This record gives sequence, structure tokens and C-alpha cells, in this order.
Amino acid sequence: MKRRTLLGWTAGAVLAATLPGIAQAENYPSRPVRLVVPQAGGTGNDVLARALAERLGQAWKQAVVVENKPGANGALAINYVLSQPADGYTLFFAGVSNLSFNPHLYPKLPYNPSKDLVGVAMLANSPFVFVSAPSLKVKTLQEFVQLAKARPGEISFASGGVGNSTHLAMELVAEKVGIKLQHVPFNGPGGATSLMNGQTPVMMNVVAGVHANIVGHKLVPLAVTGDKRLAALPSVPTFKELGYDVAVPGWYAIVAKIGTPAALVQKINADINQALDDPQLKEKLAFQFLEPIKGPSTEVERYMKRDSEAWGPIIRKLGISL
Repeated sequence: MKRRTLLGWTAGAVLAATLPGIAQAENYPSRPVRLVVPQAGGTGNDVLARALAERLGQAWKQAVVVENKPGANGALAINYVLSQPADGYTLFFAGVSNLSFNPHLYPKLPYNPSKDLVGVAMLANSPFVFVSAPSLKVKTLQEFVQLAKARPGEISFASGGVGNSTHLAMELVAEKVGIKLQHVPFNGPGGATSLMNGQTPVMMNVVAGVHANIVGHKLVPLAVTGDKRLAALPSVPTFKELGYDVAVPGWYAIVAKIGTPAALVQKINADINQALDDPQLKEKLAFQFLEPIKGPSTEVERYMKRDSEAWGPIIRKLGISL
């Protein structure tokens, strides 16, 4: 009898603890929601975030306000999110570097992705393309590798910053093809400008960041990541075709502060998955060469863990520490 009473009390306690979260989810959102982006306005990440915010705002009948807080490879934005209540009204637009790379790059990282944040929903993944300036006068990856081997350490490459995915992607390429390059990090769009004028003649970037310049013949595409060629660049071979194992994650996800009620996380996850089915949002994703990723909130943790385990050893081998 005592056991039955105890179990009944425990079940009641769990139900009582769960009910506020369920009620909160049913009434969500009752006021504007903030979507914090760790990049400046006008960047590819910002464009995607605003497209998602617009669609969610329509579905929720509440404003979804994008707040740009660039700096420290996302640490400033995440610290801001962690300073807010865990109530689902402040969400973080995360990239793979914020969740999987940073813990290996920063010995004193002010947040722990697996302990301070909870996954809400995956969004999309972007392929990468290796491009060169026309002034380098190479038309294929093989020609570039030959040139780089003849001039070890002389050719520089641009990136979006130390530890940025564009930086790590090129370091991986250099390792796989057996060459040495000089890294020149930039903040904002400076890298693409330097690339086109030939100062830093090569770069690994997401397709959306350089596609217009490829079409305009201002940049030469040499290879793309992925298992198959891209419809947008059908004449460009994959690294895999060329015999190189170069897999670079370029995914985005929504996360929230740990402690956000599970029922609320599930509600936002369902709404984001529904938004990814919207034809207009699909069109905007396709315009940025992004492949939508739908699934439960637990997918965020799976992606995060997978790429942390894969890239941690690479970052340590390269000796990158910030």
C-alpha cells in the first residue's frame, strides 16, 4: 500500500511539474520572439535567419525579431542568450562552428554547448566550394595542387576568421592534398574582396557566398564538397571524384537556453519543421543553395556530437588555439 501511494505521489509530482510547461507551450508565443544571429546583417546566415523569422512570424502571429550580435565566433551572442530566461522567447541561430568547433578552439570558452544549450531544430546544410582567383591561372584542382607544391607556403588563402568553418575547411583540403598554404583571416566580406583581387587567391566558402562571382567569371570553381555534383555548378567535380576525402559540415540549427521546457521545445520544433515545408521558404533556401534538414530536436545534439568528435582531432593536429 505504501509503495502504491509513493508511486502515485511521484507520478502526481511529475505531472504537476510538467503541466506548466505544457500550458506554456499551448500559449506560445504570447509576445515577440528574439532570434539571435552571431553574424552581421546582410551575411548569408542573417538572410536565412530573416527568412525563417518571417515564416514563423506569420505562423505564430507574433513578431520574430532578428538581433545581430557578431563577435568572438558566436560567443558574444551565446552569452547574451544565456543571460535571458529559459522561456523560449530568446532563440539562438547556431552554426556548426558555434556548437562543434569552438569547444576545441577556445581553451577558456565561456559556454559549454552540451550543458548550457538545448537543441530545438535543425534547419539546413550548405555545401562548400573551393575557388581561386583568375590571376592564379589554374583551371583544375590538379593544376592548383601542382602549383602549390612548387611554391610551398607562398600561396595564401582567405577565411572568415581564425577557427571559422571556412578556415578549417581549407586546412583540411591542404592536409588531404598535401600542400602548405598561408592563412589570412578576415572579418566580414573582406575575404571575398581580397580573393577576387588576387591578394589571397584561394578560399573554401559556402556556395551562396561566391556563386554570383563564379557566374560572373570573377572566380574559378575547382571542386565542391558532397557525394554528388551540385545542380548549380554541374561542371565542377566533387573532391570525392578527384580522389580526396574532404567532408565539411555547413549546417545551421536553432538552440535555446538549457532549462527551456521540453513541451515548449517540441512545439517550436514542430513549427520550424512545418515552416521548412513552406514553398516560399523552400525557394529562399534553394536560392542560397541550402538543403533543408527536418527532424526531432534530438538531431541537433547528434549533429553537434558527430562533428565535435570528427573535428576535435583535426583542430588539435593543426595546433589552432584561440
